[in-house]
Amino acid sequence: MDVNLTELEKRFLSELEVIESIGALELLEADYLGKKWKLKAILWGIKDMSIEEKKQIGVKANELKNSFTDFLVSKKEALKKALIEKRVQEESIDVTLSYSSKMRGHKHPISHTTELLEDIFISLGFKIEDGPQIEDERHNFDMLNIPDNHPARDVWDTFWISDEINNHKNPGEKLLLRTHTSPVQIRTMLSQDLPIKVIVPWRVFRYEQEDARHTCNFYQLEGLVVGEGVTFWDLKWTLDTVMKELLGKKTELRFRPSIFPFTEPSAEVDVSCQICGGTGRVWDRRCSMCSGTGWVELLGAGMVHPKVLEGCGIDPMKYSGFAFGMGIDRIAAQRFWVSSSRMFYQSKLKMNEQF
Repeated sequence: MDVNLTELEKRFLSELEVIESIGALELLEADYLGKKWKLKAILWGIKDMSIEEKKQIGVKANELKNSFTDFLVSKKEALKKALIEKRVQEESIDVTLSYSSKMRGHKHPISHTTELLEDIFISLGFKIEDGPQIEDERHNFDMLNIPDNHPARDVWDTFWISDEINNHKNPGEKLLLRTHTSPVQIRTMLSQDLPIKVIVPWRVFRYEQEDARHTCNFYQLEGLVVGEGVTFWDLKWTLDTVMKELLGKKTELRFRPSIFPFTEPSAEVDVSCQICGGTGRVWDRRCSMCSGTGWVELLGAGMVHPKVLEGCGIDPMKYSGFAFGMGIDRIAAQRFWVSSSRMFYQSKLKMNEQF
């Protein structure tokens, strides 16, 4: 009986050694340890042995069964590892390999214009700031001299956060999608030391009718300068320098008196239309960008209102400042000769592939 068990072990190990697949291994396992396993067939003759022989053979047969199981598990793990290594070799990709592509991506015109504006303002000594797109009423309106009962509130068609949230908040704490980046100016004056010289470019939201110059989601760049001896002349020089650098030396600026709650005095700033060259006509038709006037309103600007400075803890008798805001979408349309800023958001490849 011992001889049979020894021969069975040798035969098992010999067959195990040449197996190269998990399927063949499973067949071998069924052959030796399955319902009709070979070890069981040998042990049928144990019934004619003495009790002592039965004990000895039984122990050895059980050890042999455990040994077969360990060998099978070890072989299975080795086959799996080899299979993974083979697959890694066959399916490996050299990520450093260079290739030519006809469809290369590029920056969106608005991103390109934003970066151009940032570079120009940085060259003039400005820093870039940003703040939350979901603002509270206090920073978006109240601290900009636009209290709840102020008629200027009607100018901003606002996306308010749901009533389920705002109904439980106190006045000034209600949440909205920011209507301008001016709240970042407030946060900057509250947190930074003077002098301040920053720009704030990014996304803003207004619930308004869309046309060639208006969209409900657009990009705005605002600037703020606060320090001693800051004048309106500094504001005019800054905007004139930036617009000529951005749109060309022949670009003209026009300042018109206006009213903003957070600046005094205030001005609307127009630039000569780049689409029609300031003539108001394109191919014998009225220019849709400037509505045939030859001018496009790009900026609102003015000297920071003393109440705004005072609300931020800045002495308006000692310090002064100017602020301005411009629509990056409109500037991109002027720079790239796009007749409607809405086209930037329509994902039209015919237009986007030109940039």
